[in-house]
Order: sequence, then C-alpha cells, then structure tokens
Amino acid sequence: MKAGAGTQVITPPVGTSLAGYFHDRVSTAVHDDLLAKALVLDNGKAKVAIVVCDLLWLQGDQVAKVRETASRATGIPAESIMISCTHTHTGPEARVARPMVPINEAYMDRLPQLIADSIIRASENLRPAVLRLGEEYEGRISFNRRFLMKDGRVAFNPGKMNPDIIGPVGPTDPQLNVLRVDGEDGSPMAILINFSMHPDVMTGCEISADFPGECSRIVSSLYESKPMVVYMQGACGNLNQLDVSTTVNQNGWQEVTRISRVLAGKTLAASELSEPMDCEDLGSISRKVGIKYHPLTEELKAKAEETRKKANPNDFEKAQAELIADYRLDGKSADVELQAIRIGDTAVVGIPGEYFVEYGLSIKEWSPFDQTFIAELANDTFGYIPILDAFYPGTYETMPILSANLEPSAGIQMANEAGKMLRELAG
Repeated sequence: MKAGAGTQVITPPVGTSLAGYFHDRVSTAVHDDLLAKALVLDNGKAKVAIVVCDLLWLQGDQVAKVRETASRATGIPAESIMISCTHTHTGPEARVARPMVPINEAYMDRLPQLIADSIIRASENLRPAVLRLGEEYEGRISFNRRFLMKDGRVAFNPGKMNPDIIGPVGPTDPQLNVLRVDGEDGSPMAILINFSMHPDVMTGCEISADFPGECSRIVSSLYESKPMVVYMQGACGNLNQLDVSTTVNQNGWQEVTRISRVLAGKTLAASELSEPMDCEDLGSISRKVGIKYHPLTEELKAKAEETRKKANPNDFEKAQAELIADYRLDGKSADVELQAIRIGDTAVVGIPGEYFVEYGLSIKEWSPFDQTFIAELANDTFGYIPILDAFYPGTYETMPILSANLEPSAGIQMANEAGKMLRELAG
C-alpha cells in the first residue's frame, strides 16, 4: 500500500459573505484558514482519493470540475474520488444554485482548481504506508436538537432550560472512528477522524473552520511527524453541541476550543490504540439513484400565501415562501450520487446531504465491515435528509423545498443503496 497526503488553503478573501444562516454575514477577518485535505491511496491495483473541505457544502457540478481536473493530472478515476465537506457555518457560500447570501464569483471560479490541487499534491506524495484502525466513544458533547414538548409539538432547538421540554426525540452517535496512515518509520502521515456533530459553534463574522479545523490542528501538533489530520463529518443532520440542561453559553471560540480538546483527546487515544489492518484491498463504487424531488402540494402553496400576508414572518418562513414561488422541480427526479470506498478492513460511505443520525447508525449496523465511516455532504448537496417519522410533525429540517429538497423517503432509499454497495465491496 502507498499513501499520500495533500493540503491546500481554500480561504476566501475577507469581505466574502458567510454561508449557513438565512441572512447575510460579511466576513470581517480570517480567524483560521479553511483547508482542502486529500488522502490518496494506491495498492497497485486501484487508486482512490478522499477529500474533505472546510466548506458548508459543494454542488455536483463543482465536484465534477474537481474530479475532472484531478483525474486528468493523477490518473485516479473520477468515480474513485470522494469530496465531502465539514459543513462549517463560518465559510463562504459555495452553492451557486439557490444561494442564500451573495456569492464571491471570483473565488468560486478558483475553488475547483484549489481543491484539485490538494489531490494532485497527495498523489505526488505517495509513499509506502501501513493502515491502522481505531475507535473511541464520546457521548457528552453532541446532542439531538429535536425535542418533544409538553404541548405535543416537536421543536427544533427550543432553548436552554426550557421548562416545556420533555426530552429529545432521537439518538446521537457517540462513535469516533479513526483511520491512521503510518509511514515506514511507524509515525503517522495522516489521520482521518469521523464523528457526528453540527459545526455551528464559532458563529460570528470571522472566517473559521470551527471545531473540525481546531481539533485537527491539536492532534497534528501532538505528533513529531505533524501528520495531516482530517475531520470527516458524520451523519449529523439533527445533532449539535447545545446542551439544553445548562445555561452555559456554548458558542464562540472558547467553546470551539473546549469541544476540539475533547475530540482531540479521544482521537489521540484511538490513534495510539489503533491496530494494523489485515487486508489492503481497495475498491470504489459510485452509483446514481433516481429520487423524486419533494412535491409541491396545495397545502404548501397555501402556507406560502399565508406567509406573504404576515407582517413579520421569520427567516425560515420567508425563505420557504420565496422558494415555493419559484419552484420548478415538482414531479421531477434528481440523479443522486451515492458512493462507497473500501479501504482494507473498513469502508467510507458518501451521502450528498445533511443526513439524520438514525440513517448513519443504520448503515453502520448493517455494514459488513466492523467500522464504517459516514461522509456527510459528499459529492453534492440535496439539503436535509430526515427520517420519515420526522416529517410528522415536522421541524426546521423537514420544511419542504427549503430544508428537505427530496421526497420524504429519500433517506431510506439512500441507506438501502449504501448497504448494497458495501456488500458488493466486501465481496
């Protein structure tokens, strides 16, 4: 096995609008750089690349440009390149279709080449390697953000110490997976972390990679070899860092640092206790699945009309009404790319959206591999992918056409197809 690591700064210029909210935030400074990090693996029979970007999301046409450029330069098949995002909310808007804030077009023109450069650099750095797997568990910093209330509603982030909260309506995923890539001298050249928690901790108007970036920097600093450390976002569509049972503020750089230290400690333990893989098989499957877009019902049209009559609709309602007025996807289907990459004794599943944790847990449970990494927002974005039950009653994540772009059964279809691909890769 040979492995190579490549990093490229993808920080936009100060003054670029930040994505993640329903109002414009113009960046005022760079708190810490955004990076594209690529791990390339080559066993002589197959060659794959796994890339993670400190971005909210990317669209399929942008990913296609990156793949084409990188494939031409490295020989890695385009369908064997997985590009996912950490989902930082203090980075640029990278979604050209349906952007919520102004786009820095000059930056967007450069972005695909910058991401491709990380893959090219990783491919040029290939050298003999040993792959190791480790895992830890941390269940104290990530929380399900959907709660059953005393009046029977299900509420999205209902506020700290809210006396009307009965309890969360869904689980979390405490598993932290680590893929460690060692050089011939036994020191790590790359460490891939997989954990599930929404990265909207930093807030504000400074550009930042949030806790995925800080955790990665801490772990890298603890090794003399200064490995490339990559935080891959797991299925966290309904998870965040907010503990409603405390009044402590959980936003800002201080909280980013606290969370990062906790995750770094768990990562270090998983890395140091990791075991060499018995198998060095590499394989990749990329498959397009036709999934219908969310239907435009008479009920939704009526709701949008009600919103337009309101004196002060909230940001969610206003954005949804605007999108409904211009909706052109009713009755159409999306070509949704699902991807699975086998790396020896483990595998990575790429899902193109903000996947609810229940689906991530299901894929892991039924996977033929002991450890399975879930890469959220991989290769495209189709918004939130909630579980079917979450639509009735709904919350922000299930608001049709605004948050949930696909039909309610989309997540089930994705999980089923992911299971098939994993079984194919396992042989």
